Amino acid sequence: MKQFFYNISITFLLIAILTGCSRKKNSFISRNLHAVGTEYNVLYNGNLALQAGLDGLEQTYLDNYWDILPVERMQIKKEVFLPGEKAPDPNFERAEEKAVKAVQKHSMLINETEYNPQIDEAYMLLGKARYYDQRFIPALEAFNYILQFMPESDQINQAKVWRERTNMRLDNNETAIRNLTKLLKEEVESIETEDLSIANATLSQAFLNLEEVDSALIYMNRAENQTENRETQARYKFITAQLFAKTGQRDSAFAHYDEIIEMHRKIPRRYYLNAFIEKIKNFDPALDSKEELLATIIELEENRENRPWLDAIYSRKAIYYEKEDSVELAKDYYNKSLRAKGGKDLYLRGNNYSALGKISFDQSKFVNAGKYYDSAIANYTPRTKEHRLVSKKRNNLEDVIFYEGHRRSADSIFKVLAMSPKQQEQYYQDYIDSLKAEEERIAEEAEIEAAKAAQDQTAFSKINNNKVTRRGKTGPSFGAPGSNVRTGGSTSASTFYFFNQQTVARGKIDFRKKWGKRDLKDNWRRKDKKEELETATVTEDVVEEVEVRPEFTTEFYTSTLPEGKFVLDSIAKSRNFAYYQLGVIYKEKFKRNDLAINRFDTLLTHNPAEKLLLPALYNLYLIYKENSDSDAFAKAEQLKNRIISEYPDTRYAQILRNPNSKLDDSASPLAVYNRLYKEYEKENYDLVITSAEKYSNQFSGDAIVPRLELLKAFAAGRLYGFKEYKKGIDYVALNFPNTEVGKSAQKLVTDAEALKIPEVFLPENGLTDYKLVYRFNNSETAAMDDLVGNLNEAIKKENFSFNVSNDVYNKNERLVVVHGLSSKLGAQGLGDLMAAPEHNFKVSRPFIAIAAENYKIIQVHKNLDKYEKEML
Repeated sequence: MKQFFYNISITFLLIAILTGCSRKKNSFISRNLHAVGTEYNVLYNGNLALQAGLDGLEQTYLDNYWDILPVERMQIKKEVFLPGEKAPDPNFERAEEKAVKAVQKHSMLINETEYNPQIDEAYMLLGKARYYDQRFIPALEAFNYILQFMPESDQINQAKVWRERTNMRLDNNETAIRNLTKLLKEEVESIETEDLSIANATLSQAFLNLEEVDSALIYMNRAENQTENRETQARYKFITAQLFAKTGQRDSAFAHYDEIIEMHRKIPRRYYLNAFIEKIKNFDPALDSKEELLATIIELEENRENRPWLDAIYSRKAIYYEKEDSVELAKDYYNKSLRAKGGKDLYLRGNNYSALGKISFDQSKFVNAGKYYDSAIANYTPRTKEHRLVSKKRNNLEDVIFYEGHRRSADSIFKVLAMSPKQQEQYYQDYIDSLKAEEERIAEEAEIEAAKAAQDQTAFSKINNNKVTRRGKTGPSFGAPGSNVRTGGSTSASTFYFFNQQTVARGKIDFRKKWGKRDLKDNWRRKDKKEELETATVTEDVVEEVEVRPEFTTEFYTSTLPEGKFVLDSIAKSRNFAYYQLGVIYKEKFKRNDLAINRFDTLLTHNPAEKLLLPALYNLYLIYKENSDSDAFAKAEQLKNRIISEYPDTRYAQILRNPNSKLDDSASPLAVYNRLYKEYEKENYDLVITSAEKYSNQFSGDAIVPRLELLKAFAAGRLYGFKEYKKGIDYVALNFPNTEVGKSAQKLVTDAEALKIPEVFLPENGLTDYKLVYRFNNSETAAMDDLVGNLNEAIKKENFSFNVSNDVYNKNERLVVVHGLSSKLGAQGLGDLMAAPEHNFKVSRPFIAIAAENYKIIQVHKNLDKYEKEML
């Protein structure tokens, strides 16, 4: 009986507890049970997930110390994640799930009042998880929920701060500033210290986003003094120092950098090291000691803890040496910075390459400068100021690199051809020896790297094999192939050959050097198995002759030397043109008269054609004329007298005889081009073609030549059709590829292929645009004028809305065309009207009624005869 009552009592007690835990009843048991379940189960795991996500952000984020650091180490991603897609970091997703679970299972919202004191924490977790997941609108909803339904929450001020932080991320900077300023004015006493620091830092970031640096500086200065987190404090101090430097307050900036340096071991080393770097960047030779600067850089360089930042340290040292005119040392350290391991700063790499490019440019090594600028462009972010500046410098070098390459190649060819066969063989043998030496060097480096890798692998294996297990015993560690793990507790290890790529590469080189190229088959050592089988019985091992690679034989090079007068003349012309262009570029674009004189003088030794000789002499005259030196004046007079005496009828002689005359303006390349263009507009295409060809030869080497050739291509297209037009623009694109006109011609070539009209005529049934065409010889000018007059008179008399044109067809013919007819019968009817005697127009000339689309085809391809045969 007692047992019965005991069971009944237990049952009723359980029922009372279960009914007391209802989320719909505001009881003591309900409030405390749900609060405990929320705090120590769901929210605990959610906060762990949130912290794991934050740790991941910290590890993956790279600060850009070339700009003012942002308050938060969080990279804003441009990707948009649609509903249902996985978040970039599953930890934030898990944190959000836990927060939602806490709300769904433990919320006690009764009559719009929340009785679970932990639900505000759940909504804060929800908002933060969404914020760091970069879903700012949903995060804003979570923070607003606390403000709306939980006004008595102890999280209310934190929610306000995070709401404005989210507003700032949504570019609502003015709203964030307004609300945070109000909060700090009204609730400053009730806000916790860390929240106060976050509020001031957020205000500073909002002002920075609006480029109000002075206001940002005030609030960041406050934020750094309110946080108790050393890492956060170091970051805020660094930002404050950057803001002081930006506003020109160098002493205050240095004071803050010194405070960061004094924190040393208490903060991440990135802030400590970059504080030194920023002080070095702001070095002022008028205020600071160069000796102390160099000593500081060397001390940073020699500190092993600074290895991850050696790229920045070497770069600052290179800049120091460059300013001290120690150019070779500067180059060494720029290259060391580029080779430093662990360097991830692309902007720094771009700066290093740009600096090396400038040094090469100043040393007149323009080809090398172009290569360095190419590397700089690859490292700079597109569409930035630095990217544009370096791109402009690189484009200016394009012509130099192109023509220097042609010049060196041609000079090398003629140098070798001038040698005797024996000298040629020795010349190429020396080159082959250098190739072999370079291969040996690469192989030795690979072998050293392989040995280092083997040592590292062995050391790593030994460490793994001595790891302590959970039971407190040492035991083997099992890893990926190549980790050299052995069972049985053995500490000795060896590196498996094929797991080391450097060793494999070295082995391949050694094999090829010893055996040459061998097929993968049985008895691969034997050079010729068939021949060997036919020989007598072999008692000794046959010594195989090692196969020699073709590039290691002098015949490989001597056999490719050009031969024949036509080929050599072509190379010589290309070389001479390159020398002339280089002289003009150095003189006009880079103002390097020394290099221009060298190129022009070298050109004169190569017996150039008159079209290059004359402008070269004239340019040399202009260079020496500008020089005040007496020797230069004498050379200028000598060149002037040579041009006038040997080439009296040329444009250059006329200019030198009459330097103040207006005659030279009308004979200038630009004036000639303008005259030809006017002739082109008058449809005098034959004159344009012949004149452009004449002046292209006369002005050879001048910048106007590509424009003349392009105008000639246009005229040829109008006169001879698409094939001649295509041939002309191809010529311009191929022969002047580095000029603006050449690039425009290349675009025209591409467009011409894409828009090419086929030669096949279209069926004319159903077309609604026709033309009436009359053919004339070019000499029939009077007859063409009479027909045009008669056609206009007929159109006016009959009230037609047609118009008449006199079009060029080819070199010998023109076409009088009536446009705007709506049918073929209408076009034929107009032709019959003009021919009918009763209308007194007396036009007895044959006519053609043609669709507008087919008229376009005959003008493009000049195939009117074909149209008459096929379509009439």
